[in-house]
Amino acid sequence: MIIKGDTKVKDALEKHPELKAILVSYSRKFKKLNNKLIFNTVAKWATFNDVSKIGKISICDLLHTVNTAIGEEENLEKIFPECIKETNGLQQKTKPEWYDKVKQFVIYDVRNEEGYFFPEIIKRLKQLKPEQALTVINSFDPLPLKRMFEEKGDKYYSEKINDNEFHLKILPSENDLGINPEIDWKKQLDRFPELNVIGMPEDPFERIMKNAQSIKPGQGFVLIQVFQPMPLINMLNQMGFEDYTEEDTENNNFRIYFYKTPTKSNIKITGEKVPLVIQSATPITYPIIMRMLQSDELMSKINIKELKVWEETEKHMAWIVNKKADITFSAVAAATKLYAVGADIKMISVDIWDNFYLLTNGYKANSFEDIKNHVIQTPLFKEAPPTAVTKYIMSELGYNPDDFTFNYDKPFGRPDKIKNDFISGKADTVLLREPEASFALFNSGDSAHESLSYSKLWNQIDENNTRLPNAGLIYKNDFLKNHPDIANLFISELKKAIDWVNNNKKEAAMMSYDILRQSPKAVEFFLNRAKFEHILTKDIMDELARYIKIVDKKAAFDEEKMKGLFLF
Repeated sequence: MIIKGDTKVKDALEKHPELKAILVSYSRKFKKLNNKLIFNTVAKWATFNDVSKIGKISICDLLHTVNTAIGEEENLEKIFPECIKETNGLQQKTKPEWYDKVKQFVIYDVRNEEGYFFPEIIKRLKQLKPEQALTVINSFDPLPLKRMFEEKGDKYYSEKINDNEFHLKILPSENDLGINPEIDWKKQLDRFPELNVIGMPEDPFERIMKNAQSIKPGQGFVLIQVFQPMPLINMLNQMGFEDYTEEDTENNNFRIYFYKTPTKSNIKITGEKVPLVIQSATPITYPIIMRMLQSDELMSKINIKELKVWEETEKHMAWIVNKKADITFSAVAAATKLYAVGADIKMISVDIWDNFYLLTNGYKANSFEDIKNHVIQTPLFKEAPPTAVTKYIMSELGYNPDDFTFNYDKPFGRPDKIKNDFISGKADTVLLREPEASFALFNSGDSAHESLSYSKLWNQIDENNTRLPNAGLIYKNDFLKNHPDIANLFISELKKAIDWVNNNKKEAAMMSYDILRQSPKAVEFFLNRAKFEHILTKDIMDELARYIKIVDKKAAFDEEKMKGLFLF
């Protein structure tokens, strides 16, 4: 292969990758090519003539050097000077017709940009308003960019202001810089908008899912993360996305490209999708929610505007009170409190049961008697359900709760401190619910024990009521009234998702382990212990009444009031 002036750098490097070092050594400007992403972009669109112009180096010297390196020096000399010819298709002497119709050129100066700025160009092009175009200012003639826009069929016009300032004016074409269906999408990665979740203070799951939901068939996005999130990739595969991953070793991150395939579905979409805000007060629902997102039928009917799984559990209550959330997964006790203060909601089902455990580290407790001399590290505050249920069971089994020492955690949020103190051995007696109970046991070794399971103690008190109703599905009444078909479909898909998780625990763990920030084995351990069962609230009124009277004596719901919350 003789390398000539019009040879694409990409073609040469695919056959002779050792030439990259020669290009980088030629000019200070080419040091950016050590960045894999920048190099791939330039290599894809630039010719060796372009490289010589950008670096302000002799094309003859460059071609002589690279051909000598690959043993083609003699063959190059045979075709000199034809080897340095170039086409003039990129040179524009007159302004195009569209130029004068643009009312405003938005400026983006990249002369001091050190990183990979091409995605930012695409982002800014997508943000343009009608009758606007983008001007990219660079310190050299951006030939690779021009070649790319020309090949893609986009409109552009370039101007040389002086030797150190070049303007490239770009007008988005009708395809809105989308992915060309006639070309392999993996050859168009430079057109994927970025979603960078590195350093995001909150769990990025809902942000990623909201973004994925907005992607139309034939479009895509690139997720930037410090690791390769295989469960998320697997889930998006099920939602119709193909994926491709590049590791950026220079920046210590991964770029995961997702492309939504324009395949036909057996599910017919009739009318507009219903926009919904979905939230959960607990991460225990992650495996269930992720499975529901794989439902073709459900996803063909709804558009998820927000999907929030709270670490600050009290914030979900504000969303309910302010009518921001259409669908909520929340504790039964929280639902009753909200309903008591006038929240217009229905609790449709209980889906999470029997998740109270008293764990010990360094000793085994066979009854409450064995923990009298230990401090019980307890989530939330003393009137909250964990303490209320504990004291009720103690009393019913003949113990005086005042004989025990409780130390309370922060009044809201997840009990991460209690879990971590148990794992480290700082706390030897803790009261936890799932998923923290399982993660605490899994990460503590052989010295940790599930000493008291409240479901078993509950059974000792009343063998006819063996389950503790923990949390379930809440609807905003407006959503239930306006979209009954969608509401019923969601209930149906929820039951299917729970059945699937119960029967496919290893697969469910692989789907959700990184989002739960645990190992796959830890999540599988949790799923083997968690009690998921979908039961409509109208079928368990007695169990709910008993539980509410225990955890919230102030509520004092009579049967008629309870019907308003639990029957639909």
